[in-house]
Amino acid sequence: MPKLKTHKGMKKRFKVSATGKVSHKKCGSSHLMSHKSGKKVRSLRKKVFLDVSAENRRIRNALLTRQATNPLAVEAAKQVVVAEQAANAEAAVKAG
Repeated sequence: MPKLKTHKGMKKRFKVSATGKVSHKKCGSSHLMSHKSGKKVRSLRKKVFLDVSAENRRIRNALLTRQATNPLAVEAAKQVVVAEQAANAEAAVKAG
């Protein structure tokens, strides 16, 4: 069976975070900004995260990235790294 290809259109429009959240740019911010209020323009600059988990799963499958990322596992891995750094720093203080 051949390798699955990444959907290039989605790759350009969506980004998947380390915890599996999918962000994208709001529509309506590329041109014709003069009649829009400043508040609207500022809010259009910000990226948005998708709320629907089914859509998140569909986009992650199309992008072939972080298919089943568990936020709790990511947080546990971060805590392990922090603990190792603290142990290394403590060992360095005792040695020197």
